[in-house]
Amino acid sequence: MNVFNKIVVVLLLIFLICVSIASLVNIFVGYFKWSDLVLKVLNPEYSMNKLTAAFLLTVVIIISLFLLLLEFYRKRIKVANISSSKTGNAMVTLEAIGGQIKNEVLSIEGVEDLSVKIIPGKTGIIINMNTTLNENIDVTEKVQEIIEKASSVASDRLGLKVSKTNLTVTGLVAAEEESKEKENLNTDSREVKQGSPVEATGESGNATGEENIK
Repeated sequence: MNVFNKIVVVLLLIFLICVSIASLVNIFVGYFKWSDLVLKVLNPEYSMNKLTAAFLLTVVIIISLFLLLLEFYRKRIKVANISSSKTGNAMVTLEAIGGQIKNEVLSIEGVEDLSVKIIPGKTGIIINMNTTLNENIDVTEKVQEIIEKASSVASDRLGLKVSKTNLTVTGLVAAEEESKEKENLNTDSREVKQGSPVEATGESGNATGEENIK
């Protein structure tokens, strides 16, 4: 949003806030009168109950204030501090940390899927991971390997302090190669079953022919 649009939006929101506050006070005090069109909407004696009108105007004020704050709020990029010195600071985004950890952990054998969430803390970052593993591996050893791998990537490669690493195994699935082999075996067995009646017919035909010859 450019500067002109910001000025227009801010002035409009301030105007709505002032009008709503004045209307809210006027409902109970009756200090001034609006035009006939406005009185049909805001006058509690003819249109609605005092509490209902006050509630609606309060909602308008809250929404206007929220939009006003949202206009000046800038979304900050979440980062973690790598190093700091007198000459400057070095930081890395949490998304970059999570992506680096995910790429390295997915290279471990038996890890089928992984999601990483990084939470910055006072003493260091907290690594939260959810993973799906191969059902034919030792889960206890593999979990420890994943935790050590994620911590080493963050501390050794990125230079971050890791206060805690959490891992949750959300499921155990068969490996892709094993599932393909099972599909191939099922396909072959189906083909054999479909071909077996033809062979039986041929044998019975031969037997019948031999009997006829005899």
